[in-house]
Amino acid sequence: MPKRKPYNQDAPPLLDELRSIEACSPEEPVDKAASLCLLRVVAGLDGPTWSSLSVSHGLEHWHAVPLPGPLPRAEVLAQALGHLAASTPAPGLRGFLRMEIERSRACQVPLALALIQPDAPELPAAALLHGLLELAQSLTRSFDHAALLGGERLALVFSGSPLTEAERMVGAMLRRMRTQSPGSSLLCSAGLAGYGGCVELSPDEFLERAMQALENARGLGGNRLEVAAPVDVCLASRDTLVRASEKHFLFTGKKAGDT
Repeated sequence: MPKRKPYNQDAPPLLDELRSIEACSPEEPVDKAASLCLLRVVAGLDGPTWSSLSVSHGLEHWHAVPLPGPLPRAEVLAQALGHLAASTPAPGLRGFLRMEIERSRACQVPLALALIQPDAPELPAAALLHGLLELAQSLTRSFDHAALLGGERLALVFSGSPLTEAERMVGAMLRRMRTQSPGSSLLCSAGLAGYGGCVELSPDEFLERAMQALENARGLGGNRLEVAAPVDVCLASRDTLVRASEKHFLFTGKKAGDT
């Protein structure tokens, strides 16, 4: 379990309830101790709001499952188990992200994460995403990483890639997917997040950044790529310098520093 944040006396009732439960459980798991899964339906709370709350208050270890409406307890349990089995990030992706974040932090090299989701939910999701995964693996470099996330999204990790370079690569992939996807032409939305190695960052926080960018792309009508604000200031500075250098070359035909 992640380290608990200090208790907030002014916390809303839901957060107060979660903190009360955490206060009754051990900080570290006890060997051979029994475990318990808690289910609690919160009416009126949607997925994006919970994502924001969980990140802000250090509750990422609490899993949330969207429900279409009031359901019997047995159906809630069945949906929760099915959702968690499909939506938990693959250990390989989480482990790869953790390793690359540590390398970026130690070597001050950039890192980028993209999430891609088809805009047509009526298409067969499993076969479609596996086809996209194979296509992405054929287009990425050998030291990048592609994996399925949540049963409905494709995650791409670009090692050592500045945000501008990753943006170009994802844009090229989206164009290829439109013409080489299984079956007919496929439209996708994508969210991209970058990291420069200047601040502490967890895999879950990095995924949340890319997820927010993906939701922005889908909220704007889909079939587009949105880029999240830089995680750290040093990445913003590097990105600004790269774009300035590109504009200088486009307008003058010379690289920065040329006479």
